[in-house]
Amino acid sequence: MSAHTDLQALLLATPAVTALCGTRIYSDRAEQSAQTPFVVYVGTSEPQRALNGSVHGIKTVFDIQCWAASRSKANELAYAVQTAVDAQHMYASGPSSGFDADLDLEAAILECTWWA
Repeated sequence: MSAHTDLQALLLATPAVTALCGTRIYSDRAEQSAQTPFVVYVGTSEPQRALNGSVHGIKTVFDIQCWAASRSKANELAYAVQTAVDAQHMYASGPSSGFDADLDLEAAILECTWWA
């Protein structure tokens, strides 16, 4: 499995997350018509190499965006996501805030380093 599928599986298996957004957890992007609230995550993976070039782990840095109609709802979802990833010892920092004027949506954005 990859860090992306592991994160997706974790969030879908976390009742506190799915109680807020159902199964609306997307990799890379959500459709403009997606019902809120929802989660979008984007990750960049980097192999961690020993001096001899062998890979001894993969570090993936995720930008986990929790979108909702209000800041309080976005933050509520972000804290549920943060609790889930922290419980796996893949600690998240944030949330920072975001806004999409075209969609009139608020975001609470976490950054999470995932090791595999």
